[in-house]
Amino acid sequence: MDRNTESKTLQTTATSIEILELLDELEGARVTEVAEHMGIPKSTIHGHLATLRTKQFVSKRGDSYYLGPELLRLGNRVRTRKKGYVFAREYTERLVDRVGFRSVFATEMGGRAVFIHKAAGNKMEWAHERLGNRLYLHDTAVGKAILAELPRRRVEQILDEWGLPRETDNTITDRDELFAELEAIREQGYATNHEENLPDLHGIGVAATEQSGSVIGGFSITGPKHSFTEENRERQLADAVMEVVSEYELELSLV
Repeated sequence: MDRNTESKTLQTTATSIEILELLDELEGARVTEVAEHMGIPKSTIHGHLATLRTKQFVSKRGDSYYLGPELLRLGNRVRTRKKGYVFAREYTERLVDRVGFRSVFATEMGGRAVFIHKAAGNKMEWAHERLGNRLYLHDTAVGKAILAELPRRRVEQILDEWGLPRETDNTITDRDELFAELEAIREQGYATNHEENLPDLHGIGVAATEQSGSVIGGFSITGPKHSFTEENRERQLADAVMEVVSEYELELSLV
């Protein structure tokens, strides 16, 4: 394959991926809508959609296209490719039952925190905690907990790729400050998020490690600021999260 052909092939793949992302954002769209959003001729968009449809990456109802069942199958493969991911579902639900706050299990993929499991009890779902969502590691409780367990070289690689973008006034944007906080997280056993990625949102995160010592992911709970700021409340919640994570790690070591 010559360089021109390779470049064209990669661009074709990128366009198909962008179409899938747009269909997700719009929750379905017609060919004309996709073409207008992307600034690409309708005939080109139609060709991409027709190809994606043959592989069931998209489905068609009437004149509109939607994300297809093949994406669900592949996503489920990601969630079940490790035994630790499968076990984490039970402990994510156990965590929300124990503390009464929304909980998630996330793992580091490509330098981001990817949500594998979530539990909200009878609470309304929050958009930023949907399965498969990818958040920055440096400004989320679960992300910082994971970073604290990764080798420094890997953390540096992640920061080189993604930087330290500011999402709120409380976001850490200085590397030295972040590494100092990661050291504190290792000492106390948990990470916190004080309105660092979303206003009024607080969180507590704890990393989970395999028997080999490598980090498999992390659990976190999140809620409104006022629910975490009562005297000793944060520490009590952190102890509860660490207890659940310890139970999870024990089961993981026995399989």
